[in-house]
Amino acid sequence: MQLLTRRKKIVILGGGCGGVVAATQLGRKLGADHDVILVDRRPDHIFMPAFLFIMLGERQPRDISRSLKILEKRNVKIIQSEILNIDPSRQEVSLEKEKINYDYLIVSLGLQTRPDLVPGFAESSQHPWEMESAVRLRDSLANFRGGRVVVGIPLGPYRCPPAPYEAQWMLDGYFRQKGIRDRVQLEFFTREAEPTGEAHEPVVWMDAESKRRNIKQNYEFVVRAIDPEKKVVQGLYNYNIPFDLLVMVPPHRPAQVLLDSGLADTESGIRVDYDTLQTKWDNVYAIGDCADMPASKAGGVAHQEADVLAHNLAVEITGKGRPVDLWLHTI
Repeated sequence: MQLLTRRKKIVILGGGCGGVVAATQLGRKLGADHDVILVDRRPDHIFMPAFLFIMLGERQPRDISRSLKILEKRNVKIIQSEILNIDPSRQEVSLEKEKINYDYLIVSLGLQTRPDLVPGFAESSQHPWEMESAVRLRDSLANFRGGRVVVGIPLGPYRCPPAPYEAQWMLDGYFRQKGIRDRVQLEFFTREAEPTGEAHEPVVWMDAESKRRNIKQNYEFVVRAIDPEKKVVQGLYNYNIPFDLLVMVPPHRPAQVLLDSGLADTESGIRVDYDTLQTKWDNVYAIGDCADMPASKAGGVAHQEADVLAHNLAVEITGKGRPVDLWLHTI
């Protein structure tokens, strides 16, 4: 690996799990000898895995938010701005008030929720995949007195694959605690096939646990649209599921700026080398949910990728240490 001695500028796009970990580690490893810059449109890091607890009223938004300015103690410069354009050929990122060049770019922009991709979603469904929508769902649940509650998963990738399965169980417990579970019919739908296999296998156990909790499971259900007037989720082959309260995962897609820049070329995000996390540009890397990897779109995965990438970039920049391989502990 070539030793690089001049001052380097590493720009990190996105203040989620991957971006914060990468910035923290690079700031610590490189110190004041190089420039580490993190860009995010928000002033705070928001711990998205806690959105389900916002949904139940067990956490408040302030409980899961921390100012990104904390990272300035770790030799990281914070820029709060929308990202308007990324030009890998010129090694340049356009922000609202400035353009910044880079020697290395780490893209950690996650996936954006796209409820518009399912006809009727915006008028019909609620969800805890964004802070504001989780708060609205919390208020709806507080006023819910009984009826059919449906939790579901659409086609395509989405953040935190276990979350909708957890949500159905958490709602079961929520309604039991309120003393109205006998007045609530809980249902779940997924595009996946009904699991088979040994009882100890995770998907088989999850199916059995849901049924033990009297949550009806609808498998191989592919959403076509939602009828907000009839309150029906419309599937293929005239298979419909009625609801009084719908909690459905919105479709997710890469950020528009990644599509416009040519970085993202699949609905799952940016193609990367599975070993190095490098994109088709040598000095541009992608981590977390925006990387098209054979791994879960989950914070734990983003954290591991960020750790390894930060270490290896620090080795390349300083010439000290040895690179490590990427071995994900969750898939």
